[in-house]
Amino acid sequence: MKNKNKNALLNVTKFLGLFLLVCCIFVISGCGTDQQKSNDKNAGESKSEIAAQLLKEHNDLLTKANQEIHNINLKLTELNDKIRAYNDKGGKLSEAQKNEIDEIEKIRGSINPRIHEINNISQEQWENFKTTFVKDIEEVKSRIDVLVNELKVK
Repeated sequence: MKNKNKNALLNVTKFLGLFLLVCCIFVISGCGTDQQKSNDKNAGESKSEIAAQLLKEHNDLLTKANQEIHNINLKLTELNDKIRAYNDKGGKLSEAQKNEIDEIEKIRGSINPRIHEINNISQEQWENFKTTFVKDIEEVKSRIDVLVNELKVK
């Protein structure tokens, strides 16, 4: 009888020990899940912040691009007026000047479609797109200014 009680007590002790071990594992794994959820939430917030920043940069560039296109159009109007006045005085554009006008039109023509692409550019492509786009706008403005100044001299 003592043996039976001893075995029963031993079985209860083993069961309680095993039960406590399972409970500890469950609690520990549950803590990790909360931590993972917290990390996932923080990552989601970071992604949202990055997306919001990218959207702001898209909008800023779109605003700047529209203003710059307006400025380019004003410069082109000025250039056309100078060419007309130059031709009225009997002057003729050189081949280099004609080629420069063709190059300006080619670059300018590539800018308009890219304006419509601004909001579709991914985070990975953004810096390269923005740099190239701004460089092309500045190049067109600079080339127009050079031609306008050449025609003022003549």
